[in-house]
Amino acid sequence: MKHADLLRLPLGPGASLALRQRRPASSSPSRFQSISVADTSAFGALYLLDGDAMAAEADEFMIHESLVHIPALSHPSPRQVMVLGGGDGASARELLKHPGVERVLVAELDPGVVAMVRSHLPALPQGAFDARQVSLRFGDAADTLASAQRQGERFDLIVFDLTEADDPACAHLHQMDFLQLCAASLAPHGIIHVQLGSPFYQPDKVASLYRRLGAVFPVLGVSLIHVPVYGGPWLLATCAGDDFREPDEATLVERMAARGIHGLRYYNPALHLASRALPNYIRDLLA
Repeated sequence: MKHADLLRLPLGPGASLALRQRRPASSSPSRFQSISVADTSAFGALYLLDGDAMAAEADEFMIHESLVHIPALSHPSPRQVMVLGGGDGASARELLKHPGVERVLVAELDPGVVAMVRSHLPALPQGAFDARQVSLRFGDAADTLASAQRQGERFDLIVFDLTEADDPACAHLHQMDFLQLCAASLAPHGIIHVQLGSPFYQPDKVASLYRRLGAVFPVLGVSLIHVPVYGGPWLLATCAGDDFREPDEATLVERMAARGIHGLRYYNPALHLASRALPNYIRDLLA
């Protein structure tokens, strides 16, 4: 195999995932970052920002169903939602499966991401950006949220569908001042869902972000999911106020039925609760 046929995705220091490409990756111009789309044998089409994998056709449902349905079904009736990042539209797609959601505000930095997805990966948004409930705002998500907060808007859910916490484009969206702004922007019973990252390949970053979240939010729960293109184990954090109560399995099943949600490929209520059980090495990491 030619070296050029391999796409190497960084996972952590000294480790990468090598994927066979069916054809050379195509790049899209952007003033914010490098955007490219690769066609791989194992994962199908996937898009990358600055060389890091964001989402792949084969397994994107694992991250996006978990990222959305864990907080949305934990909430009794989400109506107003903000997605930080989310330019591929897949989180908005999943949120639209909840009929009570009246508005999804997608705060995406880069118009180039949306343009790339529309032309190369339309299976990710599945038309979500054309839905009447979805509003797309380009620019710094911190500015978008601050503007909404000044206007008195409050959100039932805030979903972090962002690149890694140390990425220059969004590092400030994982710092204390922005996390405090998120907390102040929640409606009663509101939930924030954050990607912590890989506990195996990125332990220091995961532990650091977990500590910051714990300093801001009275309730902090962790879910362990699996996303092959990210290297396997992946952690999500549910952040909420004192009024949060974790629903039991019967309640989750009832809410899914009442909202007419079916046909999911990853998420189910039993897995929702089971994902809270963590291996000892992760417990030690977060202790």
